[in-house]
Amino acid sequence: MTLPVVAIFVAKPGFEEKLETLLRSVVEPTLREEGCISYQVNRDIANPRRFVFTEEWQSRGDLDRHLAAPHLRMLSKQVPELIESSDVFLLAKVEGGSA
Repeated sequence: MTLPVVAIFVAKPGFEEKLETLLRSVVEPTLREEGCISYQVNRDIANPRRFVFTEEWQSRGDLDRHLAAPHLRMLSKQVPELIESSDVFLLAKVEGGSA
């Protein structure tokens, strides 16, 4: 069974564009990672300070390797100063296609 993940980041006021640029920068390298089924960053229409990653991985090991990748380590160092909150949810797929 695959591993869907949802990660939500809320930008501090005034840091929305900087956060979006930073989040966009990890999409292409992540899509090339082994075990990545889907990886997408989205912006909430109702709250443009909220960014939501929807992703799906072949396994927990693939997700763990992703989290240790250089582009994600860089992201984890730069994001905290730009956000007021974050949440990450590892999910159990019940039914349907890719996340």
